[in-house]
Amino acid sequence: MKKYAWIAVFVTLVLPLGALADQHEAAEEPAPLSDVWMIAVKGGMDAKFTEAVKKHMAFRAKAGESRTWMAYRQVIGDKLNAVAYRACCFDYADQDAYIVEDGKLGLADDWNKNVDQYVDHYHHYLEETDWENSHWPEGSDGPYFGVTTWTWKEGAGPGPGEVRKQFSQIAKKEGWGDAGDGHNWLWFERMGGKPVLTLVSSYESFADMAPDEQSFFDFLAENLGSPEAASEMFTKFGAGFTSSDYAVWVYDAELSTPSKE
Repeated sequence: MKKYAWIAVFVTLVLPLGALADQHEAAEEPAPLSDVWMIAVKGGMDAKFTEAVKKHMAFRAKAGESRTWMAYRQVIGDKLNAVAYRACCFDYADQDAYIVEDGKLGLADDWNKNVDQYVDHYHHYLEETDWENSHWPEGSDGPYFGVTTWTWKEGAGPGPGEVRKQFSQIAKKEGWGDAGDGHNWLWFERMGGKPVLTLVSSYESFADMAPDEQSFFDFLAENLGSPEAASEMFTKFGAGFTSSDYAVWVYDAELSTPSKE
């Protein structure tokens, strides 16, 4: 079971996420950046959008594009017409090389010609993964992903970010992420748009989302010695943000880069 009880405390989540497990657990961490496109499909155009995207993704594969794009649809939340595309993992210089590749292969031109007419609007971001404070073991491949997003408060300072790291290090050290318990998490910082912090967890099913018997708050209180100490940490963390949002996304293989197998 991949239950993630942090969500209940915090809120009272592309890339081929599952494939990252082997890299993350290895000595060498993957490169930190992901390219993220958020696409809002026009009302009543979902079927046409889907068919156009399937043909477009086949075009990209045939052209020999170097990136693998993973598509996700929101199933819980307030953006149910949204499709998210993620490609991971690369460094800053790789983005320059990809822009050149895109132009040579005509990837954006084909999208604009065949898919753009079904899109209401776009958002484009880069996201940087904090691998040191994440835990993404083998098997963390969804197909459902819970996404919590916090909007940073202006002038929040370094304190909330340091608490976030403490959360993760305690979780790792004291066994919250031990093999077999199902706990997994990824931290992202977004570049572009509102300054936000994102936490992602993986689930096999909706049943897998049921809260654990022991919440992360209880786990933290047990390891810190008191509920008061745990409450103090959560208060310091929460002071850095103006709002939060939670949504569930599901991987959509039909809209993703076709498998080479």
